[in-house]
Amino acid sequence: MLEKYKKAEFGRCPRVLCSLQPLLPVGLSDVPQTKTVKLYCPRCEDIYNPKSSRHASIDGAYFGTSFPHMLFQVHANYLPTKTFDRYEPRIFGFKIHHIAEQHRWQDRAREEYQKRLIELQKSEE
Repeated sequence: MLEKYKKAEFGRCPRVLCSLQPLLPVGLSDVPQTKTVKLYCPRCEDIYNPKSSRHASIDGAYFGTSFPHMLFQVHANYLPTKTFDRYEPRIFGFKIHHIAEQHRWQDRAREEYQKRLIELQKSEE
């Protein structure tokens, strides 16, 4: 399995900031015939659906929930460094403040409540 990992036979992480990190198979359940196999990225520690229909038809319990973690316990030198890079949305080079989405939601909610109040006032007249 280590050779398959080194050759990236299970695919590569679709996340741009993972720099084409090879993926490993993992099950989401240890109970047979519950879930199909998924692909685990050891760099971003996220799980992805396999692109190949061949991989998508394999029972996830075959690999179990522990396989990638046991592999890196045995072969710790293959464990990639974790990525702390996060994509930061920008407009014309300026970072978008994380509160901006909340403010837009509050504005929409305020407009909705104002419409309701106007409708209530009209119905009372």
